[in-house]
Amino acid sequence: MATPQSRMDAEKEARLIRASIEEFAKGYDTASTNEIVAKAGISKGLLFHYFGSKRELFLRLFEQCTAQVWEQTKALVSSQTGDVFQRLTAMATAKMQIARDDPAMMRFLARAVESPPPELREEIRAIQDRIASGGMLSLFADLDLSSLRPGVAPDTALRLIQLVLNGLSQEYLSRGDLTSQDWDSAVEELSMLMELLKTGIGK
Repeated sequence: MATPQSRMDAEKEARLIRASIEEFAKGYDTASTNEIVAKAGISKGLLFHYFGSKRELFLRLFEQCTAQVWEQTKALVSSQTGDVFQRLTAMATAKMQIARDDPAMMRFLARAVESPPPELREEIRAIQDRIASGGMLSLFADLDLSSLRPGVAPDTALRLIQLVLNGLSQEYLSRGDLTSQDWDSAVEELSMLMELLKTGIGK
């Protein structure tokens, strides 16, 4: 996360990243660099030596976490077929699995995207668009749309499916940590909604 020319000690950097994620998950304005350095066990001077400002720390953390989520999603989805319904369901399932494993990181990303600080909105959007565009190209490169009903516009179908799946993912994320029971319920609900979508827009 620090620059290659002057990297922080790996253990300290790991503590700083975790402390920053947990603090920024509360919101940018609410987050305190005093709390971050206290949790990370480093000095405030060291924090600003490597990251310059709270703003720079936030943006670099957002970029790193966004890229990490896309990489994890690609790894979890790589074994799926190219069928549009299966691929997008796998993407939503992967997102919820990541949220279950690291809810603080997903809350941080969700808050940054849904309620970005006004002064950082454009930079957040640029980072998200740049990373997401590459991720989408990779995940959708061999997408099989043959299961769509004739006459259904692929772009419209993809948007509808993504809106439903993203909405369900965000609903579970907003509940906090996902327990095993929540996870089973989420997968079951996801499958049910996908069947409804296939009935409406599938063959």
